[in-house]
Amino acid sequence: MFNRPFPPTTPWPIAESARERPKEPSRTQPSLSQPLPQDYADSREAKLAMDEPKRRLIRDARVLCRSRGITQGQMADELGISKRTLEEWMQLRRMPQTPGEALLRQWVTANSEGSITPPPLR
Repeated sequence: MFNRPFPPTTPWPIAESARERPKEPSRTQPSLSQPLPQDYADSREAKLAMDEPKRRLIRDARVLCRSRGITQGQMADELGISKRTLEEWMQLRRMPQTPGEALLRQWVTANSEGSITPPPLR
């Protein structure tokens, strides 16, 4: 079963030296000066439009955090998530997925009862 002989020839040519090795087709990277295709721009706009409600929710959470005078670490403890995840959300580098978005929305509504005073201008 395991004692099968290897095939006598390989399906590709074996080169004796590097000079005989066949050249791989060049993979050119698109230059940054070339305009992006229109479908890329449309897909990016669509993604930004889909993420806009999450951006508003994060902005509300950021204002609420400042008005309450708590740190991101304290807010992360209240939410039950890691501080690093909350940092990523607050800096808009990552968007919360559905469970995280629901958790954040619940925290904002629970803590925004009453009047929210905007943070003082610096």
